[in-house]
Amino acid sequence: MEDIAFSDLAGYLKQRREIEFVYNGRRYSITNYEGFWNLCDDTEHILLNQICRFDETEILVSKIAEITIDGMKISQIFDKKLYDTEGLYVL
Repeated sequence: MEDIAFSDLAGYLKQRREIEFVYNGRRYSITNYEGFWNLCDDTEHILLNQICRFDETEILVSKIAEITIDGMKISQIFDKKLYDTEGLYVL
């Protein structure tokens, strides 16, 4: 997939689209499960954060922007293009 900035990611999340991405060699996902948005480490199959209810997309975007992975905010990971573009999927 092409490079996307955090503003693009936010737009996809507001459309209720799920995201899978790779950062520092690990797979992550922002997905809906049983009516809640979750951030998961798919490499280890671990729920990292239950973020908010499915219909709360504004809250989802604001929280995702601030959540850190290995000391880096997700918003920075996307704005600085630190993720692996080959491992990025918008579902």
